[in-house]
Amino acid sequence: MEEPKKETNDRMERFRLFLRNNGFYIALVVCLVVIGGAILLLAIQKPEEEQSAAAPTDAPIVVVGQSDDERLQALLHAPTVHPFSPAKTSVPTPVPTPVPLATAVPEPTKKPSSAPSKAAPPVSGEIVFGYAADKLLYSVTLDQWTTHTAVDIKADAGTPVKCVFAGTVERVSKDDALGWTVSVTHANGRATLYANLGEDVRVKVGDRVNAGDTIGTVGTSAISECALPPHLHFAITVDGAPKDPAKYVRLG
Repeated sequence: MEEPKKETNDRMERFRLFLRNNGFYIALVVCLVVIGGAILLLAIQKPEEEQSAAAPTDAPIVVVGQSDDERLQALLHAPTVHPFSPAKTSVPTPVPTPVPLATAVPEPTKKPSSAPSKAAPPVSGEIVFGYAADKLLYSVTLDQWTTHTAVDIKADAGTPVKCVFAGTVERVSKDDALGWTVSVTHANGRATLYANLGEDVRVKVGDRVNAGDTIGTVGTSAISECALPPHLHFAITVDGAPKDPAKYVRLG
């Protein structure tokens, strides 16, 4: 009886010794077998899942938010046109609406700057002896060529002589050559002289006169011009220098 028991114990001891020496490899083999089985199981189940997913179901397909508008349905079922493909129907080119041209507004006409207005003449009449400050004129009375820093305006004796500008009477005298003479000073350095007057001079020194006031009448008192018909000897100076009266007064 003891012999079989001893043999059994020897086998158990050899088995334990085998496990102690080869246990790592045994565990490794078991793990590999388990992993291989799992992989094989997954490979078998995957085609079945794909097949079941692809299989049609009887459940109705519900589109969330779908509209029942027929116009939208027609639009959804319309054939798709590639954005770069040529259009099958030609779209008419829009014709631009003609825009009326703006009416040109003419520029306002610039009025020519008017020259300073001239004063009214002391008497109305023809110039019988003109202004000649820088040239010589032949004097019939003196029978010689001479300058003439005034104008002689023909008028009947007794014709009223009017002052051309407002001013102050500076001198009233009888000149040996020009007869009865009245001098009037004005603004801006101007002065006027009225000679060959009659004896009835109507102003005196210091009187204030306005343009158009009568200062005397046409006479024949100028000895140096007695060969001429009755006239007014009229002169203008500016700052003492003689000027052509035609530049300041309307003459002839």
